[in-house]
Amino acid sequence: MIGEKLIISFYNIPLCFLINAFWVLLTVPCFGRIIHEIYKCGVMAMKIQLFSHLRERVLSSVWMTLFLALLLGIVYLFQGSQKIAYVILFGFVLGCLIEWGYACFISTTWKKYYIWPLGSVFILIGGMAFLESFNTKGWTSWIVIVASSIFTDTFAYLCGSLIKGPKIFPSVSAAKTYSGAIGGLALSCICTVTLGAFLHHPIGWGSAAALSVFAQLGDFLESWAKRHLEIKDSGNWIKGHGGVIDRTDSWWMTAIGYGIEPWI
Repeated sequence: MIGEKLIISFYNIPLCFLINAFWVLLTVPCFGRIIHEIYKCGVMAMKIQLFSHLRERVLSSVWMTLFLALLLGIVYLFQGSQKIAYVILFGFVLGCLIEWGYACFISTTWKKYYIWPLGSVFILIGGMAFLESFNTKGWTSWIVIVASSIFTDTFAYLCGSLIKGPKIFPSVSAAKTYSGAIGGLALSCICTVTLGAFLHHPIGWGSAAALSVFAQLGDFLESWAKRHLEIKDSGNWIKGHGGVIDRTDSWWMTAIGYGIEPWI
């Protein structure tokens, strides 16, 4: 399982950079060929039989990447119109609220009666944070928020799996270690600052660190909620990855952090 996830993590790092450079690729005539090569890489990885379920996880990762690239491309092409961004954000928030409501509905513990409204409010606040960031900083703010979350999650898992060490909150999340948190923070800062410079959206080292901390906090909050709901995943929409919220839990908190970071 660890080896399988390590392969997925290493594969997601360059894909994340590709997504966040989507606006550049739109101007390149061979963009379609580039996407085709990405898919071929995924197919090649699928042929590796070293780990169980690797095929479905790699394929899910590829399609999630292409789907996110498509959404960002739509935002870029229609950046003069806020309506497109609003529609995408509304659909995303609504989908997560529905998934969260269903996850709480199938839970058999009484705790769902207070965890459901808390989680719903959290998603709504995160949605408003995304909306505010778009209105003030434009579509590149969404890329920075999402990329910082992906960088943090990926590098935290890699460092935690390779270095190991003591757990942070084993009662909440048995897999998260101090080495993973520190490694994810440090490497995410480097990547986020670099990406910000590339997008002409300057991000300071302190801001990058704050975004990484918020991303990890969001991950812990969802783990805490699932532990109390006595469920493993928020859903099964994404084969091999759980639910949408399982993949985007850190996005909401990072968006909130992006909004309040200047005031800290």
